Amino acid sequence: MRRLIPLLEGRCPPRGWMERTFLNLLGMAGVGYGWVQAGRTHLYRRGWLTRWQGACPVISVGNLTAGGTGKTPMVAWLGRYFLDRGIPLAIVSRGYRQRSRAPITLVANREQRILDAPEAADEAVLLAQELPGAVVLTGPDRRRLIHHATHHLGCRLILMDDGFQQVPVYRDLDLVLLDARHPWGNGRILPGGVLREFPRAIGRADGIIFTRAGNEFDPVAAGVMIQRHAPGIPIAHCHHEPLHWIEAAKGVQHPLDTLRHRKVLAFCGIGQPESFRMVLRDLSLDLVDFEIFPDHHAITSEQWRSLATKAHILGATALVTTQKDLVKIHVGVTTPPLFALAVGIRFPHPPSWLLQRLEHLVFMIKKNGQDAIPDTPFP
Repeated sequence: MRRLIPLLEGRCPPRGWMERTFLNLLGMAGVGYGWVQAGRTHLYRRGWLTRWQGACPVISVGNLTAGGTGKTPMVAWLGRYFLDRGIPLAIVSRGYRQRSRAPITLVANREQRILDAPEAADEAVLLAQELPGAVVLTGPDRRRLIHHATHHLGCRLILMDDGFQQVPVYRDLDLVLLDARHPWGNGRILPGGVLREFPRAIGRADGIIFTRAGNEFDPVAAGVMIQRHAPGIPIAHCHHEPLHWIEAAKGVQHPLDTLRHRKVLAFCGIGQPESFRMVLRDLSLDLVDFEIFPDHHAITSEQWRSLATKAHILGATALVTTQKDLVKIHVGVTTPPLFALAVGIRFPHPPSWLLQRLEHLVFMIKKNGQDAIPDTPFP
């Protein structure tokens, strides 16, 4: 099982006939799933099925692959952009693995965060922390969430997290994120790979953003690759940038060099754990151990005690994790202390096409005023 995810993501080749046969069987199942997805999308694009349009602009941030491509930092970046310009906004998402089963879960209103993990999804709680002043809603039906945000909470803009496959919902700006290191995984669709759709599906997006684009990233080659599937679509690239450490017990921020050259035990439960390991090494931390849990995993009390004990035995002076994992850990003062790394995104070259689209939305929202919210019936 340790090799399964790297195999599906294309980070290692199959070894032997058993792995090749296994991948081929999953690949055949994936082709069928891909055609179902493509057929469904075709019905909406031809107008045989009607997309529901909300009462205010909707921006979707999604991806083509399962697993982490950096959607949460991108949504946070967009949220700050609009909040800084005085636009009341809501973030809506499915609420993956949250405990709440309500059709509408209000994680945060404009004044305060209302729910914590695991009652609410970890990404939703993290975004509520990062974007005070934003409404955060989760639930299985994005249309219901958008309707509630606009008609009952006065929101004028919707950021739909993980929304690319939500084809029934009309969006004013559709952004797709691709991991610059493995944009297509192993090139196969779920369950034989990590693709949710055929690569040509990016043709319905308004723009492509490559995330985790390091120094080796070649924007020209990336552009050529994208144009084969979606001619004329604009692209941009960004990288994840460590911002500061958060001391869990006190909630205070510390500069990045606080833990430099110190022995630490690291752990995480995210979609791309190796990216976290690489960041810690770049920050010159001395990793005595690195524990990996499944994505969205909530650390149990027993697991936490085991981590703390191991850290003490190995001589670690701190435990470190991701900000996404921290929202699911409810501990007080610990020995060794627990720190979480806050990460944001940065564009080395601000994409003019994206900034122009965002400014246009700001202009239209402010121009239309409250009259922009009609009494749109919910289907």
